[in-house]
Amino acid sequence: MINFKNKIRKKIPKSFINFYHYLYALIGALIFKYPSKKIIVIGVTGTKGKTTTCYLIYKILNSLGIKTALSSSQFFYLGEEEIENKSRITMPGRLYLQEFLKKAVDNRCEVAVVEASSEGLMQNRHKFIDFDIAIFLNIHPEHIEHHGSFENYKKDKGKLFQNLLRGERKIFRGKVVKKTIIANFDDYEADYYLSFPAERKITFGFEKNLTNYDHLQITKFKLSSSGTYFNLNEDEESKKSFQYFTKLLGKQNLYNILATFCVFKSLDISLKLVKDILKDIDNLPGRYEIINFKSFKVAIDYAHTPDSIQELYKNILEIFKPKRMLCLISSAGGIRDKWKRPEIGKIAAKYCSEIIITDEDPYNEDPLKIIKEIEHGIKNYLSEYEFYKPYHIISDRKEAIEFLIQQAQRGDILVLIGKGNEKSIIKDNEIIPWDEKEIVLESYNKFLKSKSKKSKSE
Repeated sequence: MINFKNKIRKKIPKSFINFYHYLYALIGALIFKYPSKKIIVIGVTGTKGKTTTCYLIYKILNSLGIKTALSSSQFFYLGEEEIENKSRITMPGRLYLQEFLKKAVDNRCEVAVVEASSEGLMQNRHKFIDFDIAIFLNIHPEHIEHHGSFENYKKDKGKLFQNLLRGERKIFRGKVVKKTIIANFDDYEADYYLSFPAERKITFGFEKNLTNYDHLQITKFKLSSSGTYFNLNEDEESKKSFQYFTKLLGKQNLYNILATFCVFKSLDISLKLVKDILKDIDNLPGRYEIINFKSFKVAIDYAHTPDSIQELYKNILEIFKPKRMLCLISSAGGIRDKWKRPEIGKIAAKYCSEIIITDEDPYNEDPLKIIKEIEHGIKNYLSEYEFYKPYHIISDRKEAIEFLIQQAQRGDILVLIGKGNEKSIIKDNEIIPWDEKEIVLESYNKFLKSKSKKSKSE
């Protein structure tokens, strides 16, 4: 069925597909009576960090007693009600988003947070949604084959910001919310997203912003295995060493937190109210999730672009300083970016002590072909720098995880990328149930039993 759908899609012009989704967005708005006009709507776009940022905004607002709805690639929330996103589509089409916003309004939510993907924006799924705050996190090459070029990819993300001023001004807690653009000032493309008209523009990052924009900057930070401490430019007069703490690991999550804090600035919510809530929020499942075993650790992450994978590896080496870093690497099939496969292999060859290449979501593509393209990147890097690192090809992901755990020694960290908290592996027409964390735990228990039997027999 999946194969058939992909073949049909390839024969349909993109312009027709985009118009099809535009019509559905219009029909949905008409049927559900333009629900976005009755609720504050925040849109979040970027190559990486969207799900975490959306969740942080949702979680903190809800904890402050501001009932919030969330639409993301991992889950949907209406206040405290959680609904799993089984489709794995970041920005669902047809009538879904308009119906979701109508349910949010009916459930008396004051704010709705919408994760906005480049494909969803390209296909006009954001149309007839009245956004109040649009957030740009970052942009790196991804979905290039689907968009046609990096420039098209950048412009499609820009659609979230284009019509911000056309919407009606809304009231939040007795105050008018200005139509606001929030952008990562450290990103090379920030100026493009800040060029769109808005009533207010707020930037964030580690670098100083000397323009007239409101700017939220981290002036000091310390990464550790238990979390991260950081200071903000707004609190520089304070004598305390560190003002904030988060359990979220890695520098990338500091960008996600900054974007979240900028939302509170735009809603006129004091950051002092946020401090105690933030320190209790755990890492999302499958997002830099660390499993601690007796003698080694396992890190599970959704990283699937060369930039995010490299950043993950560098962060893990800096924070945990493992004896060895053993890496499970993969890449999705279908219309996904084929160019990045050798790049993933190259990055693994650079940072990892030992590498296992395996399946992720082959879709309708030959899994061995994907693996060989990743392997090509490993071979090229190792031959260029003339050194050896062990790597193995195990296409069955469960077997690959079991093998990796068998190789683990005291002080090692095992890093699994690509799947995160996704609940299935898609191969040809088959949707295979999957839970990366459960497979890791099962594999570890199996390893312990095997080890115990071996020691008894000796």
